[in-house]
Amino acid sequence: MNQKGLTLIELLIVLVLSSLLIAGIYRTFIHQQHTYTVQEQVVDMQQNVRIAINQMVREIRMAGYGRQDAVFWGVNGMHGKYKNVITPTDDGQSITVVGGYQEATSLKANAGSGSTSILLNDTSSFDISGKAYICINGTETFRIQSIVGDQINFFPGVTLKENHFLGEPVFLVLAITYSIGLSEGKTCLLRDENLGLGPQSVAENIEFLQFTYTLDDGSVFVNTVPGNRRDEIRMVQVAIRARTDRNDPELGGGGDGFRRRTLTSNIQLRNLSFI
Repeated sequence: MNQKGLTLIELLIVLVLSSLLIAGIYRTFIHQQHTYTVQEQVVDMQQNVRIAINQMVREIRMAGYGRQDAVFWGVNGMHGKYKNVITPTDDGQSITVVGGYQEATSLKANAGSGSTSILLNDTSSFDISGKAYICINGTETFRIQSIVGDQINFFPGVTLKENHFLGEPVFLVLAITYSIGLSEGKTCLLRDENLGLGPQSVAENIEFLQFTYTLDDGSVFVNTVPGNRRDEIRMVQVAIRARTDRNDPELGGGGDGFRRRTLTSNIQLRNLSFI
């Protein structure tokens, strides 16, 4: 009677071959998983840097909307410190832009040239502290002295220069500051509306931010601009760099293992030609 089966040597050969096959499959799986993780981080990084620069471009481009003038700024400037539409810090680490960024309500009645007050359909977006700056239809901007019901009163000696009509939009003027700082332990692009809430994170893992300013005579300044020339700024170049959230030990080149992307954008300040 014939008996069929595997010898010990044959069994060992099968086990060795099976182990090699499983090891190959596992290695392929680990490599694909690593590739997917890396690609996912690169996508997140690219989204972060695009979100960051797109929002900055929109708001920097709108700087000066509302035609702020000496009456608006007052002796100490907006919030007691901003006297220009574009304010770079001396260390070049941040920029503050002023403009009518939020449409808040509309005029409740006509307001003629020379008027010292206006009537609004809703005054809840304004107060006499941080939200005391108001823009009418993008053409005139004032600081509020008092609010009585639906009436906004200006400071003595301040009057409307133009006629305004029922239904014209009214904007809240903001001073928006962009900078880099820490949020939840990560280096982020921060945005602060200077209303007392502090800076809020716009995008994570932003490690570099640089501003280059071009004046109306073609002069170029990197990081900051002398205080007496900030009203001459007509273009801002923003350079921003993001990195992946985690490093990749397999990334060569002798670096720290982080992948990085840098985006640069030139922003024309169209509203400043009216100031």
